[in-house]
Amino acid sequence: MRQVHDVCSPQQAHQAVNDLYQGVIKPYTRTGARGRIIWETVNPTHRQALRRMFHGPILTDFSEQVWLTDPETGRRIRYAPAAWKELLKDMFCPPKEEPRDKKLVKSTELLSDDEFSDFLTEVQAFGVVDLGIEFTEKDL
Repeated sequence: MRQVHDVCSPQQAHQAVNDLYQGVIKPYTRTGARGRIIWETVNPTHRQALRRMFHGPILTDFSEQVWLTDPETGRRIRYAPAAWKELLKDMFCPPKEEPRDKKLVKSTELLSDDEFSDFLTEVQAFGVVDLGIEFTEKDL
């Protein structure tokens, strides 16, 4: 079971924890059940900046700097940012439960800000270490 409470003040946080305890947690703990409460930071400005960085400079640097050998022709080719996005998502994005269908999917949109930040770190480390990318500094 998953419940989400968006809070932006100490009073809202206190109320959310009380509601969660009374409405969800208390009946389970009475039976000896164990559970987990997770806190995630949310910052819309930070979220947008992370995504702009990924879809802008990071994917651009991958598509402009990496040349690979086409397995069919043997020629050196570059891939478009959209192709890199799919590959990097498949490589580094953890499966998450899709809210509507409850299916496990790999989607950067389902990642929290903290998870997306970790995803970007892994992507950039892969680019630098395995592919020799020198990330450029561009204005977002």
